Amino acid sequence: MIRYGLLLLLLFSNFSAAEELTLPVAKDFLMDSQKVWKQKTPILIMFSIPDCGYCKKIKEDVLSPMAEMPEYQKKIIIRHIDAQSFDEINNFYNEEVSHNEFAFKYAVNFFPTVILVDNYGATLGKIVGVPSDEYYWTDLDEVIEKSIKKLHQRMNAEL
Repeated sequence: MIRYGLLLLLLFSNFSAAEELTLPVAKDFLMDSQKVWKQKTPILIMFSIPDCGYCKKIKEDVLSPMAEMPEYQKKIIIRHIDAQSFDEINNFYNEEVSHNEFAFKYAVNFFPTVILVDNYGATLGKIVGVPSDEYYWTDLDEVIEKSIKKLHQRMNAEL
């Protein structure tokens, strides 16, 4: 009897640990754009759909752990968009749009797609799909570093 109790406890504790690995859902990109300006860090937006196995894998294996690491919290602002959702968010121009409309604006039609943007929502870098399971984290790191450099160049540009 005790074994079954321990088994159930173990099962539920693993389930709750897996549930904690979630990405911050996009709500207000205008507010996020102000953080970009202050912190000089790009916004990483992951576009996914609910029944996508690769999306789930990237969320669980790469982006959720990344969102918890202090090193990446200083480098990027992570947001998630469910491309099939009609939940409302504020875009970069303080207009209410659905997650679906927001994904359409960025012409996202393959999942997962990760886009890094500046404080105006202009694309700095992009990864479409999962080119390589083994090297996804490395590929994403490269895109993040290039995007940070582009953002700093744009923010330091003089007219």
